[in-house]
Amino acid sequence: MILKRQIVFLLLILVTVGSWAHDHPAPHISVEEYQAPDQPIVIGSGAFKYRLVPGWAQQNAGVFELGHCHAIMEDGYGRILLLNANADHCMYVLNQEGVLLDAWGSFAPNAHGLAIIEEKRVEYLFITDNGKNGKVFKTTMDGYVLNTFGCPMESGLYESPDEFRPSKTLHLPNGDFFIIDGYGKDYIHRYNAAGEYQSSFGGSLGVGEAQLAHWGPHGGGIDFSSPEEPQMILALSDQNKLKRFSLTGEWLETIQVPGGNPRDIVFHDDHIFIPHLGDGWPQDRNAAGYISVFDRDFKVVANLGGTSPVYRGDKLDTMAHSIHLFYHPHGISFDQDGNLYVAQFASNGTWPLKFERVKE
Repeated sequence: MILKRQIVFLLLILVTVGSWAHDHPAPHISVEEYQAPDQPIVIGSGAFKYRLVPGWAQQNAGVFELGHCHAIMEDGYGRILLLNANADHCMYVLNQEGVLLDAWGSFAPNAHGLAIIEEKRVEYLFITDNGKNGKVFKTTMDGYVLNTFGCPMESGLYESPDEFRPSKTLHLPNGDFFIIDGYGKDYIHRYNAAGEYQSSFGGSLGVGEAQLAHWGPHGGGIDFSSPEEPQMILALSDQNKLKRFSLTGEWLETIQVPGGNPRDIVFHDDHIFIPHLGDGWPQDRNAAGYISVFDRDFKVVANLGGTSPVYRGDKLDTMAHSIHLFYHPHGISFDQDGNLYVAQFASNGTWPLKFERVKE
C-alpha cells in the first residue's frame, strides 16, 4: 500500500511539472548548444496541434553550407523552397521527404524575403536581399534573374541607395506589388505590374500610427478575406505589435503582441500564423521563440512551443516560449497536405523543422 501511494505521488509530481513546463518559459540555452530535436514532440493545443517529424532534411547538413534561414515556401510542384543568407546558394530546393534536389543563387548574399507569384499559369519568384543598397530580384523557378528592383530614388525619400534594405514583397492579383523596406527606412513602396514605382507610405510619412518607426515592418501579408477591401497586415518585430493598413496607406488598427517578436504573416486554414523569432528579443538573443495562431479577430487561440494565451478582458498577457524546440523561428509555410515547415534564423546550422498536423 505504501509503495502504491509513493508511485501515485510521483506520478502527480510528473504531471504537475509537465503542466507547469507547458505554460512557463523553458531555461535558455546558447545557440551553440542547440540541436534539432530527435523525438516526435507534439506542440500546440486544441485544434492546433502539430507533431515534429524527427530528422527531416537534417541529412543535408554538411552537403552545402547553410546560412541563416529566412523563408520557406511550397511551389506548385510540391517542392519546398528554402531561402537562406548564403553568398553561393541562397536557394535550396527539397522534396517533401527532405531530400535536397537543387541549390542555386549567388546573386543575393543577404537573401531575406521570398514570394511565389503566378503569371499566365507560370510561377516566378521574388527574392529580397536586405543588405545595404538592397535589391529585389524577380527570377524563374530555377533562379534565372529576369528583373532587378533597387532603391526607388524617384520617391524622394532616400539620400543614398545604401539606405534601402528591403525585407519582403507583397503581391496583388493584378500584378502590382509592394516592397517593404524593413531594414532601411521603413517605407512601404508600391509598384505596378510593369515594375514602375507608384507611391509610398509608412516610414516618416503621415502622422501618429500611420508612421512606421525603426525598427518597423519586418514582414507582412495581404488579407483578401474581404475582396472588395483587401488590407495589409504588417509584422513590427522589435516593437511587439501588428498594424493593419488599407492598400493606400491609411492606418486601420494596431494590435499589441506582448512577449512576441512577430516576423511574418502567414494565412492558413482561416487563421493567421505568426513566427516569433524570440521573446524579449533583442534584449535576450538566446530566447527560443515560438509560433502564434491568431483568429480573424486577431485573438491568439494557440501558441506552438509557447505558453497558453491568456486574456484579461481584451488585454493579452505576456507570452513566451515554453520549450526549447525552436531556435529563432523566422519563416513558416504549409504544404498542400497541411504540414508545417519552420525555417530558423541563427539556429546552429540546423535545417528546417517539419511538423504534421495532429488530427483528433
